[in-house]
Amino acid sequence: MNILITGGAGFVGRYLAKSFSQHKITIFDNFSNSSQNDISNIHFIQGDILDYETLLKSSKGTDVMIHLAAKTDVFESVTNPEDTMNVNVNGTINVLKCCKQNKIKKIVFASSAAVYGNCDQLPINEKTITKPTSPYGQSKLQAENEIKKFAKEFGIEYVILRMFNVYGKGQNIQYAGVITKFLENISRDKEILIYGDGKQTRDFISINDIVDAYSCALESKISGTYNIASGKSTSINELAKTMLDVFNKKLEIKHEKEKEGDIKYSLADVSLAQKEIGFAAKRKLRDELISISN
Repeated sequence: MNILITGGAGFVGRYLAKSFSQHKITIFDNFSNSSQNDISNIHFIQGDILDYETLLKSSKGTDVMIHLAAKTDVFESVTNPEDTMNVNVNGTINVLKCCKQNKIKKIVFASSAAVYGNCDQLPINEKTITKPTSPYGQSKLQAENEIKKFAKEFGIEYVILRMFNVYGKGQNIQYAGVITKFLENISRDKEILIYGDGKQTRDFISINDIVDAYSCALESKISGTYNIASGKSTSINELAKTMLDVFNKKLEIKHEKEKEGDIKYSLADVSLAQKEIGFAAKRKLRDELISISN
């Protein structure tokens, strides 16, 4: 299978490229926050998803498009919403136009739990009303809608993966989630910084489970939208204490004002992904943290 991964030089893309070596992989990336380092035997094309002509040429002969390229910083999206919307929505439209023009059969899209915003009821399932609290979440939801529209009009298969809080080795600290940021501080014996009271919860999922989810998405014969998460809730206070315990460190935990656009509580209902595409997360948070610490 010929697979083109937009944004494939980033955190998730690197893991996918290495894990899908049985396929012919092409990475299409502008390297704005990534590089070709540590990825061998992969065909790279430097390009931007906003450059339609380059993307069109680069995606000829592709069977499946895995679309990861995006502006992913929630707080940056609050300060610069136009840039986030442009890349995440217009870039996705370019990807879809290339799928239509080059007769690409399927798109697997990296969406986000940010589309839900703050939900009144937990766990969150795929029918939960979407109320994004940030331009980033809005951009992902709009991109999803464009994908469904194209799929209906042109018969393109799609799998939308609403990823919750992904963590693992190799995350870029600038664009990373809370686990990687805590890891950075722990490695430097610096205080742990928590925004808000720390009672906010997250549904953390290992990058190794994410790879499994994309593998299931590639094999799926149906189109759909799925929560990709562990189905377990952890407060940020719990996380900080667990990580200090795993790394055997005694550091100060400091609280600061919560950030605009941040979600309060998050927990996914993961039953639909298990039922329809055969995906269920296997890794436990503490075990994965121990693995990272070694």
